Amino acid sequence: MSTLTVSIPRLPVGDAFEAGINWMRETLSGLFEVIGLVIKTCVDALYGLFAETSATQFTLLAAAVIAGGLLLRGKYRPTLIAIGAWAALYVAELVGGVAAAVITSLPAGLFTPAMSLFGAEYVYPPLVLALLLLAALMVISFTAARNTRQELLAALSAVALFVILGLHFIVGVQLSLLVMPLFALLALVVAGWRVALFTVLGFLLIMSMDKWDNAMSSLALIIVATAVAVAVSLPIGILAAKNNKVSAVVKPVLDFMQTLPAFVYLLPAIAFFSIGAVPGVIATVIFAMPPGVRLTELGIRQVDKELVEAGEAFGAPEMQILRRIQLPLALATIMAGVNQIIMLSLSMVVIAGMVGAGGLGNDVYTGIAQGNIPVGFEGGLAVVVLAIYLDRLTGAVTRFSPAARAARAAK
Repeated sequence: MSTLTVSIPRLPVGDAFEAGINWMRETLSGLFEVIGLVIKTCVDALYGLFAETSATQFTLLAAAVIAGGLLLRGKYRPTLIAIGAWAALYVAELVGGVAAAVITSLPAGLFTPAMSLFGAEYVYPPLVLALLLLAALMVISFTAARNTRQELLAALSAVALFVILGLHFIVGVQLSLLVMPLFALLALVVAGWRVALFTVLGFLLIMSMDKWDNAMSSLALIIVATAVAVAVSLPIGILAAKNNKVSAVVKPVLDFMQTLPAFVYLLPAIAFFSIGAVPGVIATVIFAMPPGVRLTELGIRQVDKELVEAGEAFGAPEMQILRRIQLPLALATIMAGVNQIIMLSLSMVVIAGMVGAGGLGNDVYTGIAQGNIPVGFEGGLAVVVLAIYLDRLTGAVTRFSPAARAARAAK
């Protein structure tokens, strides 16, 4: 008995996709090189900040804390002048070695004690410029600010800086034990003492497993991917909330992005950026972006229309209504989207390890590929610690929103 066979023509979907990627790679090669360079520079800079922090970076961090306090207290002009002068001198040093020329013209006795104390063989000009910025901001704090809390902040920042520098460069305490308290301090300020205690215990566990460098590499990748995903998803979500036609077009695209297997995102990323951290970041951004768009749109649409109409009645322009009414009131929902972006980025870290992104993902992938259970489990456990830390931080940010402050005031 013969059977009827219906011939279905094969559509070369995969071939068309490959042809499109090749065309884009040839046409936009310069753009992809710039994107790759920027992402790699950002990831390397953050990794250097977390895992290989220099004396210059510690000094600039202390200066940033003092400058933040001054700006919060309304001392914009002197603070910005000091920062602008430092930036100009830093650029002049990078371009023409101006700071190095000035330092070499000064008497050696000015720098010899510090060089012998820290065991340095030469004077590093960026560090000198950072110390000058710190000194200028401290002078502003004690003269122009006239605020006891600002003076205390400046004094404590300077003391903490020199204690850290002394412990690391003189006593020889490992860098991870000095950077970890900074993460704990951030958790204390943002999320409270319980999260700070977890941060100390969790990060000590990471150090005890000898995963600190890999954890900081993954953290740098996650931060860069999250920043890019938020920068892309926030405007799209706002536009979708403002325009129903845009929303109708965006939703099926987001559905497609969320249902496509995560491994598939690696194919175009590798085609455009080869292997390494850059394709890992790109694939992570595409995979993690949809919740940010959806929850940004949802948050803005949920803002009470009467409040928006009140702003319009007072003659506020559309951008001002967005900045001062809609975004602040939608902050809790938007931060839930950011939280989801971070969690999806963490889940993508392991997959990104397959394309040479390094970090904890490489440990997990090595454990799977080689059957090395201890290495894989320890890498996964370190990912869990980072996930809980970032989840609690982003979740606590919503308590600074106007709605949360109003709710606390009403109690």
